[in-house]
Amino acid sequence: MTDPKIAEELAAYSDRLLGLLDPAIVRRVAIDRPDAAVIERYLALPDLTSQVADILDGLGYDSAVPRRRLPPLEGGRRVAGPAVTARQIPAAHAPGFSIASGHRPRGGGIDQITLTRRGDVFVIDAGGVAEASSFGGILATASIAAGLAGIVVDGAVRDSASITAGGLAVWSAGVTPRTGKHRLELAEFNGPVTIAGVQVHPGDLVLGDDDGLIFVPAALILEVIDRAEAAAGQESALLGALSSGGSAREAAAILHPSKW
Repeated sequence: MTDPKIAEELAAYSDRLLGLLDPAIVRRVAIDRPDAAVIERYLALPDLTSQVADILDGLGYDSAVPRRRLPPLEGGRRVAGPAVTARQIPAAHAPGFSIASGHRPRGGGIDQITLTRRGDVFVIDAGGVAEASSFGGILATASIAAGLAGIVVDGAVRDSASITAGGLAVWSAGVTPRTGKHRLELAEFNGPVTIAGVQVHPGDLVLGDDDGLIFVPAALILEVIDRAEAAAGQESALLGALSSGGSAREAAAILHPSKW
């Protein structure tokens, strides 16, 4: 049964939705998003994910995902944006049965992208399943057109050459030619998900670079960037002192060695 509030929010998109997304599995449509100026502050950090990881460690959050677990499809990409989430599970029936019977597991298709906004990061929890794709070229094209900042898939993608040629920043557990259309189904849209063991909620800030990924809880977005900027300033001064031949004692006066 669809929540009346969800139904009302979806009605605003009725002229653009194709009916591919079951309203009964939509948990949220509207999410709070940080201002563009806040996103730019994050992207200005010299070492995006590692500097934020240190701040979150100090606040009691271990939400970093190493590159080995979810590597970028292409190096040199940096992303910061609020999460829009989807949770996929293995389909109940074997692919052969679904194809032969005409049964198609529940999916969301391009309707999921329709419910995003420019600058969002689409985060897909596929439970780490890397044998079938959760995201491919068609959704990538729609994501680029919608202005998404990036894609995170705890699962597999396909059409990787097309995705990277289009300039879309993607982190995923693997790449496969095998479609997920008859192998995976959408269980929930814009609910809490687990990405490589990290809990992620819609509206949490997703940060990605060549080191990996980190997720900032929505309630901490402003506090974390304030602390990260201060730490980056201290580290810059420390590096300047070391590169100019300053002594270890001089460097320690700038930033205590326990913080190095």
